[in-house]
Amino acid sequence: MSRRTAQYRTGATLIEVVIIIVALGLAVPPALRLLDSAAASRADSINATRAALLATSVLETVLADVNSGDPSLGFDALADEPTYLAGLATRASPVTDEYADLNLTYELAIGPLSQADGAVSGDADLDIFRRVTVTARYPSAVGGTVSMPVAAIVTDLTP
Repeated sequence: MSRRTAQYRTGATLIEVVIIIVALGLAVPPALRLLDSAAASRADSINATRAALLATSVLETVLADVNSGDPSLGFDALADEPTYLAGLATRASPVTDEYADLNLTYELAIGPLSQADGAVSGDADLDIFRRVTVTARYPSAVGGTVSMPVAAIVTDLTP
């Protein structure tokens, strides 16, 4: 065997290179889709954790307000929802502003006076609770918006 023939046999032929390129061309796109899906799932998982923290933080602020000695706060402040919500936005802004920068929002809903089980009897002695629900929302990495509600039943603990 001459030296020249041995040189040609050590390299890949053109047909082998074409086969390798075709095989990679078929294998890479599905792998990239899997990686993209995994990244979207991870982003949604992180945003779900952030949404839970946002909703919990706002609810903790409401609970602190309900138990506050401040005459403008307390359990009775929840009866005037628009005024309470305006003040809450200011008090909670040190926490909520961070989440707003991440495209997370929240909404607070204050229920009517009710019994502990949520039923409204109309009896002022029994209807001493309110259901407070904070719903945090975030954009999903796969499209749409995800809502995460967190709720608590509150009452006036002052004697």
